[in-house]
Amino acid sequence: MQYDPRWPSIAALKRRARRRLPKFAFDYLDGGIDGEHCKRRNRAAWHAVQLTPRYLRDVTAVDLTAKLFGYTYSQPVGIAPVGLGGMLWPRAESILAAAAARANIPYTLSTFSTTPLEYIAELAPGVAWFQLYVPREISVMKDLLARVARAGFAVLVVTVDIPVGAKRNRELKNGLRLPFQLTPTMLWQGLTHPRWTAATLTHGAPDFVNVAKYRRDAGRSLADFITDFNIRGVTCERLKLIRRLWDRPLVIKGLQHMEDIRAAADLGADGVIISNHGGRQLDAAPSSADCLAAVPDELRARLTIMADGGIRTGADVTRAHALGARLAFCGRGFYWGVGALGSRGGRQVIEIFRDEITRTLRQIGAASIAEVDRRWLTDSAPAENFTVA
Repeated sequence: MQYDPRWPSIAALKRRARRRLPKFAFDYLDGGIDGEHCKRRNRAAWHAVQLTPRYLRDVTAVDLTAKLFGYTYSQPVGIAPVGLGGMLWPRAESILAAAAARANIPYTLSTFSTTPLEYIAELAPGVAWFQLYVPREISVMKDLLARVARAGFAVLVVTVDIPVGAKRNRELKNGLRLPFQLTPTMLWQGLTHPRWTAATLTHGAPDFVNVAKYRRDAGRSLADFITDFNIRGVTCERLKLIRRLWDRPLVIKGLQHMEDIRAAADLGADGVIISNHGGRQLDAAPSSADCLAAVPDELRARLTIMADGGIRTGADVTRAHALGARLAFCGRGFYWGVGALGSRGGRQVIEIFRDEITRTLRQIGAASIAEVDRRWLTDSAPAENFTVA
């Protein structure tokens, strides 16, 4: 066991992060849209996936490596993009990128991160992926893609599931607005969480540094700029243009409908991440697990299939692989780790996943994650039978 046993799970790190983070920061990370039913549905659906163990097998050695796009990662888990990471904990993005580089797992930087993309690419060479929110202006998109390519990011992840801004009730109640400004309530929350406040004062208020150069009207609010920055609906035509401009692995994130996944294959994408944005965009959306299970073999043969949304344990990662995901991504869990333990949080979460995946594989009788497929699946209980926060 290579992690601090006082916080042996992501659930334990979440509880500690809740105490250490101001409420507005914790709610920003933890919250979903509207009634947060989709967020809970994600968790329940993973719980509903049952694996039948196979014994009478030698599992002395277990291989966790995952081979994607010509690269071998040390675990079948990656760090999902989270915007405004520096608000959750100062330097959180750098902490996680460095931890991912040491552990040889993918780290995905958000367009709306608070750390320069060039710095992250240097910090995590070979494992740094860039998540693109597609700019409305083609000239801006071309410039941003050129910067990402020059920096050396290995994979481009195009997020397509934000045609409209989300109505997240926790953020509205907490008064979280852009540009980032402390309201009296937020100031009080900061004062009652001195470690977060001291670190924030040391490193400065978070800002969307990677898109700042494209904000031409200084008198315009950042909120209005961000609203108009993204294209209102990423079309196949725009994705074809991105495919022509980007000559490295291209992944489309946020697809749930099988015809959309087929369209991604037709336009030349190398992979897709089945995702509902962590339950943050559409409360009526199906769970990631259910969408993943529905992908037909024909598309699995044409694309590298991955998934995120509700992944919290090594068993969840193994479940995702059994359903066809070559890699499973977790966002909230990694940022809870940093919120709970600061600079030690990234390694803590990575080692928890390593331990739990290894134990799960041994328990089900699999000598490698690569061999886990539908043969291990049990006829599962309906997801609605589970009520998991």
